[in-house]
Amino acid sequence: MALATAVALRLVGRHWETPSLDRAGWAETAYDLDPRETGFVALHLWNVGDVGGPPVPDAFLVDMGTRECQEESLRIAERYIRPAIAASRAAGLPIFHVEPANIAMQYASVHHMLEEEAPPPARPRPPEANPGWIKERAERSHGRGYREWAGWGRMRILSSCDAEPGDQVVLTGAQFDRICRSRGIKNLVFTGFATNMCILDAAAATREMLGYGYRVFLIREATLAVEYPDTFAERLMTRAALKYFELTIGDTIAFDQYIAACQAIATAR
Repeated sequence: MALATAVALRLVGRHWETPSLDRAGWAETAYDLDPRETGFVALHLWNVGDVGGPPVPDAFLVDMGTRECQEESLRIAERYIRPAIAASRAAGLPIFHVEPANIAMQYASVHHMLEEEAPPPARPRPPEANPGWIKERAERSHGRGYREWAGWGRMRILSSCDAEPGDQVVLTGAQFDRICRSRGIKNLVFTGFATNMCILDAAAATREMLGYGYRVFLIREATLAVEYPDTFAERLMTRAALKYFELTIGDTIAFDQYIAACQAIATAR
């Protein structure tokens, strides 16, 4: 992967590898990525509990869930994601913010290459096997009436990591793919929340972009899973989600190494 025309973004990725069942295990691969072919992604950085954002609700489990986990996500955003965005910007990497519609549509850049054609009509589902059970199950987990929580309308990207002029806000995977191909981007470095949910399976998240053939990375320190009171201290859900990502989707990378790699490019520009 040597580069002849640009300083490489030098990363070491950790993943699961199976040369044979007897020798299967965690492995590391060194990558020399062309920074012109690499984009930085901040995914689902919501301002619940942030200055100017909606407070963590007493009655509902939303965003990162518990107060403890919500506070930790804000700390991670400040300690790791914000510096990673700044380092990427200094190195000339494009910055992408992947957000759901209620947040993304507040930013003008989201309309760039967004689908103009109407989606095909969805095939109607048969009646629920247990009428009302989908709503009942969701409200059992999140709190009754959580969809009517007033905070949904106040949500934006975290103030410390908000989109700046020149950044691109993304809504769908098809849009993200079109933008990346138009710019020659082949590699995506992800950060954001939650490791065991949206990082994997949201629109334009890691699994979908792998499906388009992109090489996908995730900064280990710059993400957090939805943890529970009995898993938070040891970050059990986060650790499990990172291992699952390394098995099925891509490579995880270290924060310090990513920052150093961006700084080397910025110095050489």
